[in-house]
Amino acid sequence: MRNQTILVIGAGIGGLSFALGAQRAGCRVIVCEAASQLGEVGAGLTVSPNATHALEFLGLGEAMARLSDRPESGAGYHYKTGEILYRTQTSGSFKAKYGADYYQIHRADLHDALAAAVRANDPNAIRLTHHFVGMEQTDKGVTATFSNGQTITADALIGCDGLRSGVRSVLFGNENPRFTGQVSFRGMVPADLVRHCMVPTRSGVFVGPSRIFTRYFLRNLTLVNFVGICKTDSWKEEGWSTPATTEEVLAEFEGWHECVQTIIKATPPGKLFKWALFDRDPLPVWTKGRVTLLGDAAHPMLPFLGMGAAMAIEDAAILARCIAAAGTFEEAFARYETARKERTTYVLLKSRAQGELYQSRTPENLKSESGTGEFRLGLFDYNPGTVPV
Repeated sequence: MRNQTILVIGAGIGGLSFALGAQRAGCRVIVCEAASQLGEVGAGLTVSPNATHALEFLGLGEAMARLSDRPESGAGYHYKTGEILYRTQTSGSFKAKYGADYYQIHRADLHDALAAAVRANDPNAIRLTHHFVGMEQTDKGVTATFSNGQTITADALIGCDGLRSGVRSVLFGNENPRFTGQVSFRGMVPADLVRHCMVPTRSGVFVGPSRIFTRYFLRNLTLVNFVGICKTDSWKEEGWSTPATTEEVLAEFEGWHECVQTIIKATPPGKLFKWALFDRDPLPVWTKGRVTLLGDAAHPMLPFLGMGAAMAIEDAAILARCIAAAGTFEEAFARYETARKERTTYVLLKSRAQGELYQSRTPENLKSESGTGEFRLGLFDYNPGTVPV
């Protein structure tokens, strides 16, 4: 289906990954983003080998190798004693076992690389200040309307607009996401302030009762990214940019290992944020006619397996391959759902379960050589560039 025009709602990592894949398949892509500036929040992102395969398929292999850190070692730690409960990798093991590297990258760096690649193919592909408000479709195309008064008609539309997807609501009705009773804190620290806390492994997660705390290097070991997730019912707003204070995060992790405390205290002013975690059940279908969903719009992931962005990137590569292989959008979307629904539903449900395991009152139960869920579940044994579509 070359020379078709596809409208993408949302210029996040999933939307831009799909846009790049569709361009490589010979389609014209229009990416509409509600924000007035293109950018991603200042946070870290893990890219496991399954997602790395997808990005390499999309032509970003060199950029990933240049922009990312490869954690030579990783582990889970007891929240109080710092004892290693399990190890997750050794230097070079991912490439040898899965054929692709495991990366940790600043989210903005990956987002910028994707946007640059899309614009290199078409400088006008991305349109800002286009907040999606509705759509109509016929058997020949889809017309989307935006709050700025603009309308755009295309041969198909892909909703990549996240957990609170407007496209999903139009297709399947409004359904408010559920608050999970958990809040996540994130921060970024200059590595030189806390380098002594990044041992014995460069990547690690401290596991304790109703809490987890993850930390790893970014940008050639110059930054430390951390995320702390806590069970609570005291705060239910959503968004990635709500400021948090050092004092409130320290209070949540009172009594935890001194390295956790040190990293939190070292966070520069204005570099600490919080957001509430929301959840949705899997959809029975993602598609109506010439419209389908991708990433969190279809299957929002909780962060406990580190697979949210990975699933969106996988979706993008698979959907682009389905469009290239099919004769109609209806056929392409049917292939896409067949290829993706079982895997994404499985990961969504297992992400919920992993959160409960991580935050159990007996972190000692995680002691094993493969205590982290991604390894036990075999999620890395998947190549979106080669699986059947």
